[in-house]
Formats: sequence, structure tokens, C-alpha cells
Amino acid sequence: MRLAAQRIGSPASVGTAAGPVLDVVAHMTALQAQDLGQALWAIGVRALGTTRADVRAALDRGDVVRSWPMRGTLHVLRPDDLRMLSSRTAARTIRQTARRRAQLGLDDTVVDQARSVVIDALHGGRSLPRDDLFARWREHGIDPTGGRGTHLLLHLAVEGLVAWGPTNGTGQDLVLLDEWAPAVQPVPDRDEALGRLMVGYLRGRGPATEADAASWTKLPLADVRRGVAVAGEAVEDLGDGVLALADRVPTRPVAPVHLLPGFDEQLLGYADRTAHLDTEHADRVVPGGNGVFLPMVLHRGHVVGTWSRSERTHDVRVTVTAFVPLPPAVTRALRPAGDRYARFLGRPLDLHLHADTD
Repeated sequence: MRLAAQRIGSPASVGTAAGPVLDVVAHMTALQAQDLGQALWAIGVRALGTTRADVRAALDRGDVVRSWPMRGTLHVLRPDDLRMLSSRTAARTIRQTARRRAQLGLDDTVVDQARSVVIDALHGGRSLPRDDLFARWREHGIDPTGGRGTHLLLHLAVEGLVAWGPTNGTGQDLVLLDEWAPAVQPVPDRDEALGRLMVGYLRGRGPATEADAASWTKLPLADVRRGVAVAGEAVEDLGDGVLALADRVPTRPVAPVHLLPGFDEQLLGYADRTAHLDTEHADRVVPGGNGVFLPMVLHRGHVVGTWSRSERTHDVRVTVTAFVPLPPAVTRALRPAGDRYARFLGRPLDLHLHADTD
């Protein structure tokens, strides 16, 4: 049921007014996007047949943006969904990061000055890479080193001023959110936002628990429960505290093996990840517990290894590291999984496999 909700391995939607990229992002409400390259594939693996260029084009049009809607973590989402989420999470994030701002010497005067510089630099539909914006701050006496620049960007994004917009090489430029992607719908009130948030969370991740939703949003359980109440009959209780949408995506046959990006919602969308990843192998997905989630090999919804890739001029080399020796049927299914990723990049596949049983 989670594979169906997550749309892992689904073909790109056709005939939708929004287009397949926007359709996937809207379905998921928000997708983890700490790393841009992996975020592009997080969309591609849920819309097979699209290419990396298709996803970048959606970013370049402003159909979707990257920002920090919750947990101080980058996600890719529709601009109006960003505004909806931020209406419930921004105040908490700003309170929770106040101590860090003080440690960095970023008092209200500095934040106000940084905000003014950003507006002056970006208004009129302009965009700038991060380093160019940092240079503007330096010109006005604001030191972006030591994490100060990154924290200021997060703060101004949480306020709703800036977002990551058009692509620029391997990165993105910063834009003024309301100029780059003007609001189409008004920001809903508290109850409507909480109801939409819970429906959106379960649409892309159910079945899940209230604790899972609270972990994903970092909202209090009381807010999550209020969202469930507002959603009413749209949410079905499957028993033992497990919730799903009443009108959920039906399960369907899918390929047995998938190559997922790092930080994927199939794992990070839940507080309890043991249904997808054995505890004994958790440190192989997050080496050293450093918070960096490696790209994952998924077999029938279960993480059985990690993978890495190296793009070359003539192909893409994909190296799979299995946690234990894989059965022949799973090994054979790795190639079509790799081929799907290679087609997304528009390159031939060079696949390698080894088992790490240490």
C-alpha cells in the first residue's frame, strides 16, 4: 500500500493539465530535496518516462520550487503548498532557531539588513546563485561565513521571502518567492491547512500513524490530530492507530526492484522505518549516523542495499552494494532498475554489483 501511495515505479501521468512532474509533486505534497540531483530522481522514479531535463524545466518555469517548509530541511513542492505548509510551521521553526541565530550574532538588525539587501538584489524577477548573494551581503558588511549566510537564507525562506528557483548548472538560483511564483490560491486558515496537510501526507505515504505525520511535519501531535479530525471521512482508521486515505491509490503490480535516491520519502517519510529497513543495516544507509542518507536499493518495499553513480561522457556507471548476497531473481531485476535511471539521465547504463557482508 505504501509503494502505491508513494508512486514508486509509476509511469508518468499522461493527459493531465499539470503535467507529470507537477502531478507527482502535488501528489506527494512535498519531497525531501537536500541534494538537488537526488531530488530530481525522486520525482523521476515516481514518473517513469520523464527525464532529468523535464524536471529541471519544471523548476525553471516555477511550477515547483525548493525551500525549507519544515524541520529546517529542503523539500521540493508547489509554491502554494509551500505557503500552506509554512503557515503552520514557520513560526515554530523561527522560534526553534532563535538560539542559533543569537550564537551566530544574527540579531534583528542584521536580519533586517540582510532582508533589505536580498529584496534589492532580486526584485524585478532577477535571480542569483547563493555565492553571488553572499557577495552582496559582504558588500554591506554582513559576514556569511561560519554558517551565517546559510542560516540567514533559511530564515528568509521560512519567512516566505526567498526560495530556490531556476536551475543553474548543478545548482539553483535564489528568487523572491512571490515574484517568481505568485500565489494562485489564498493561504488557508489553520483548520483547513491542517486538514489538507494530513490528507496530503497520507495521500503520498499512507498507511501511516499520527506519530509518523508528527515526525514528518514536526508539528505537535495535537495539530496532527486536529488535522485528522478536520479531514473527517477522507481518512480511514485501519486499526492499531494506522491511518490511510479512504479514497487511496489502489495497489498494483510493480517492478520488484527500484533504485531510490538518498533521502527518499519511502524511508524518511516515517518515524518508524523498520518496516522498510532492518535495524542491523541502518548504519549502512546512514554511515556513522551523520544524517546523510545514501541512495537505496528497494526490493518489494524493503531496503536491501545502497548504490552510487558516476556520470561519464558516454554512460553512467551504477555500482550496487548489497547488504547480503542477493538471490538470482533480485540480481536480474537490478538491470531494468538501473536502465530506468539511465533513461532518466539519457545515458547508457554500466552496472556493477558487489555484496558488503562485513
